[in-house]
Amino acid sequence: MRVVVLGATGVIGAVLVDRLRERGIDVVAANRASGVDAYEGTGLAEAFAGADVVVDSMNVTTTSAKKAIDFFGTVARNVGDAATKAGVAHVVCLSIINAADPAVNAKFGYYQGKAAQEDAYRATVAADRLTIVRSAQFFELAEQLMGTLRIGPLSAVPHMRCRPLSVNDAAVALADVAVAAPAGEVEVAGPDVLDLADVGKAVARRSGSPKWVVAINFGGAPIRDGALVPEQPSVVASTTLDEWLDTEYAA
Repeated sequence: MRVVVLGATGVIGAVLVDRLRERGIDVVAANRASGVDAYEGTGLAEAFAGADVVVDSMNVTTTSAKKAIDFFGTVARNVGDAATKAGVAHVVCLSIINAADPAVNAKFGYYQGKAAQEDAYRATVAADRLTIVRSAQFFELAEQLMGTLRIGPLSAVPHMRCRPLSVNDAAVALADVAVAAPAGEVEVAGPDVLDLADVGKAVARRSGSPKWVVAINFGGAPIRDGALVPEQPSVVASTTLDEWLDTEYAA
């Protein structure tokens, strides 16, 4: 089996490449350095030649709806068209649980981009060749946000009620999907319902930095009030927050 991973140097893409190679899969780690620019549409035909599976784990850092919609929608259309022309049997798109719900993304531009991504894949890839994997938020997201929303010893993390999981668990689930038959839609979540702001505070306590973490309201009330929590996820990861902290911040 030959799997092309787009976004192979990203937070989850890099881990996914490792998890697939551990299984003996022939992985093409596609990125600009390898001559593939999914946004511009260059290098896709060459990368997809002979591929059985394409996994889109690409990302863009923005809170702008316009930028997110343009990036995710453009990449999905380019990838979907190229994969269809190349005869790729299975296209896997990594999205976010309930991000495509208008009630959830109304005040969150990034999630509007994910909605555009899902729509574009459904428009360009046959239903029997497509799997949309919707993941819960990662524990690591709290770390990233604390680094971004920081002033001296103070960091902020948005209230976000969800079922977070580790990047590694998400990558394992994504690898499982990639090597299986197309499944339409798959939801992947962590074992517990938590507020991402509390995850950030737990990380700060364990790591000793930052000194203070404050919870802020961002992205609208549905995100704070549980609209990101799946009712019956297809896959429930086993690693708890405490277990992840023990691994990441071992004494």
